[in-house]
Amino acid sequence: MPPIQDRKLVALPRGNRRVFLSWRLLKSDPANAAFFVEHMVKGTWRFPTDAAVVDSTTIEFEVKAEGPQQFRIIAPDGTPSETATVDPASPASLVAREFDLDPDGRVQGVIIGDIQNNGRNGFVVRSAKAGTIWMTAIGLDGERLWEIDTHLPEHGGWDGSMHHVPFLMWDLNGDGRTEVAFHSYDGTYPTTDYDDAVEEEKFTVVDSETGDLVWEAPWPAVKSRVMMTVGHLDGIDRPASVVVLNETYGDVTLTALNGTDGTVKWRIGQARPGGHNLDIADIDGNGVQEVICGGICYNGDGSLRWEAEPFGHSDLSKPCRIDPEREGMQIWYAVEKENTGIYLVDKDGNTIWKHPFKHAHYGWIARHAPGVPGLHPHTAEDSRRLEQDHYPVYLPDGSTWLNLSDWQRKNFVPVHWDEHPEVVFIIRKENKRVVRLLASGEIENLPESALPESAEYGRNLGCVDILGDCRENIVTVDPVNHKLLVLANPTQMSSRSLSPAEAFEYRHDRSQLGSGYYIYLSPPVG
Repeated sequence: MPPIQDRKLVALPRGNRRVFLSWRLLKSDPANAAFFVEHMVKGTWRFPTDAAVVDSTTIEFEVKAEGPQQFRIIAPDGTPSETATVDPASPASLVAREFDLDPDGRVQGVIIGDIQNNGRNGFVVRSAKAGTIWMTAIGLDGERLWEIDTHLPEHGGWDGSMHHVPFLMWDLNGDGRTEVAFHSYDGTYPTTDYDDAVEEEKFTVVDSETGDLVWEAPWPAVKSRVMMTVGHLDGIDRPASVVVLNETYGDVTLTALNGTDGTVKWRIGQARPGGHNLDIADIDGNGVQEVICGGICYNGDGSLRWEAEPFGHSDLSKPCRIDPEREGMQIWYAVEKENTGIYLVDKDGNTIWKHPFKHAHYGWIARHAPGVPGLHPHTAEDSRRLEQDHYPVYLPDGSTWLNLSDWQRKNFVPVHWDEHPEVVFIIRKENKRVVRLLASGEIENLPESALPESAEYGRNLGCVDILGDCRENIVTVDPVNHKLLVLANPTQMSSRSLSPAEAFEYRHDRSQLGSGYYIYLSPPVG
């Protein structure tokens, strides 16, 4: 995802000929910025309402004109936003964008980034067709930019998923253009299911807009359990590197590739398990990102930085700012097998606190408890739990704010859908909607938040702010109608703030959607 470069605008029909608009607040806007709405009428831009919008970046009003209508927002300096089109006569909807998908494809994974190098995010969809995995690039306005067959089998690993073909979108070589990187093969693959790698497997990098090859290198992993992530191991202002993790449960191998040409930067054999995701973050704030693989942290040059106390496979791990009173980031671990438990580790690898646990399986890190600074990790055990109904939301000091119910931990998917600093939740199965979790443990439905029932709301879907105001959008797939959907909150805001996509850490975190098990992290406040 790029920094915000222009004023994005979302237009949604609200029924009864009413239209809802939401737009970006930019860093360059004065604190008291007043915005006006313009409506295209017979070839001329006119003001449908005389009132300036000063306390929000949303507005709803009635439109009597027939057919699809164009709107834009005028900033205090007279600069217009992008133009959005909506039909006021359409039924009320949360669907801000929808794109056709191949009806013969099975989608598993969507990544988001500045695909056309114009500050407007697009998508790369990973799907299986006729037995192999394909990459399909789609622009924000629906253009099908390119499509590439990776020639790798649809099914891989123990669960038959597509995790053996990780993919990401980032400016890898520092040339100002975005690239897409993925695992591929040249020719007809010798087996119908993917297990261990064979010769001629490739690490492929293409231009995100054109699909043209930028560089290619030998695929550096062997196993089907493979993770891939991008980071700036030589400094935030230097070209990126890509790190590939081979294996998970036993000894693992890490390979760092230069983002400029794919040459091997360093390779490390690690006699300690990894996890279901691979982490890169600037944990000490010195402008250089580090690599965290299981309980070990490496400097950007591959040298050992620290090793946490002995524990086994990390079912979940995430570097972030859980305790704002501490210097740098902390790393949250949920460990299974040896020395199981929940661990919070500081930037130097020291355990801050730990809590007994059997098997985490799933979790997220978000702001839950109103008025409690920092982030509050949730860890959801599966049926191998130590005690009944043990699905805690932890506070930064290791105490428990709330235990979720079994139904909640199975059905909740976190998203920052409204303007409050606390996270809310998608109900992912029947009666799909967005709800707020109360301190009592009960839930309440958010206004006008019923979600399209035919869409899927799995735990790796994209909850990212890419359109309109500062709230996150839901990027999801509707396999029934073969659509990629981008949903937006259609309720008016009572305040306004910058998009979290202005922050590098947020953009970098959301670039990790295409590898392993993504762990949701609340966007920064403000």
